[in-house]
Amino acid sequence: MKSHTKKIAVTLLLLMILGVAIFTGTKVVETFTANKSTVTTKTVVSQQLERSLLERTSLDTVKLNNADKKKLSENNRTLSKRQFIGAFIGVRGNKLVYSWRNGYSNTNPNTSFNINSSILVGSYQTVLDQALLLSLVDQGKIKVTDKLSEYQMKGDIFKKITVKQLLNNESNLYIRKSLISNVQNPKNQSYSSSLFKQDKNSESGWVTADSFIKRMLIANATSQSYENAFDQLIVNKFGLSNTRFFSSKQAYTNDIASYDKKIINDQRVQTKKITIKKSQLKGNTLRMSLADITLLLNGIEKNELFSSKYNSYFNDNINDLNSGYVDGSTITYHATISGQTLAVKSNVKTQRTVVLITNYADSNISLSTRLSELYRIL
Repeated sequence: MKSHTKKIAVTLLLLMILGVAIFTGTKVVETFTANKSTVTTKTVVSQQLERSLLERTSLDTVKLNNADKKKLSENNRTLSKRQFIGAFIGVRGNKLVYSWRNGYSNTNPNTSFNINSSILVGSYQTVLDQALLLSLVDQGKIKVTDKLSEYQMKGDIFKKITVKQLLNNESNLYIRKSLISNVQNPKNQSYSSSLFKQDKNSESGWVTADSFIKRMLIANATSQSYENAFDQLIVNKFGLSNTRFFSSKQAYTNDIASYDKKIINDQRVQTKKITIKKSQLKGNTLRMSLADITLLLNGIEKNELFSSKYNSYFNDNINDLNSGYVDGSTITYHATISGQTLAVKSNVKTQRTVVLITNYADSNISLSTRLSELYRIL
């Protein structure tokens, strides 16, 4: 009897120790993709933010002092008066402080915006590509001094361009818009330099190819497709549950739809749905939820993806893009594609992040003004 009691006591003690270790250390999450299991570890800070974001899926949270509550109410009244359709969240110190929504993420069926609503992030995808590429450099899988030709890229053009030049968006290579589909989600294979031409920036029908060449480099350096590399090194690593690439063949219930402006009896209505085609996405096909956008940006800012010694590459890339800028420790970015707009403002030092989205083509609302005001309130 004593022996049996002793065994039970030892078992309980082991369980208690294991529970404390899990609570104070890391969280292990199993994610099943492509019929295989991958293990992801998260810091306690990441867990706190994730819990705060996902414990409430509805967007009606307000945790502010009275003065800031008043400012937020005034902001929301302005948005309501102007019939703004969309949603926003504000996070401070790993906690969801406020959130708001109006209109539908999809009218078929009538689905309200929530924390898991998945929006097309447009050119913001290229910001994440830079972060992913820097993580591979940090891991030693890519060297900044290497020529691109050392990564299965054929042609004399790639023999002259280094990884560092690509990270700085200095390849000076362009691709025809009509050929983007060939390289927007590249496989692990050799790509010919014939797809790209130099000094075409002044000619119509051509766009800079840096972002697509980065994806080719990611695929070749990891010996898998770009999409699989993104899923493995970003989605699984950060436990993102509503981040995926657009597919015209498969839709999800939390996919955000797009609507053109239409007014009936002085009221903005969501009846003029925009058909989203892959060919119209300019090569940027990524979807992310409000929660995932916040979790990932938080992780990048805290250097959970790459070392701080590469921060200048990341920040300079944002400043090179027409849609964003970095001011000190504050990142601001706007991206619009196929009737959907994402606006983000975040500062790692003050631990403040605002994510604002809309799926309604309406120039009556200045998202820049609203984003700045929401950030000040936070």
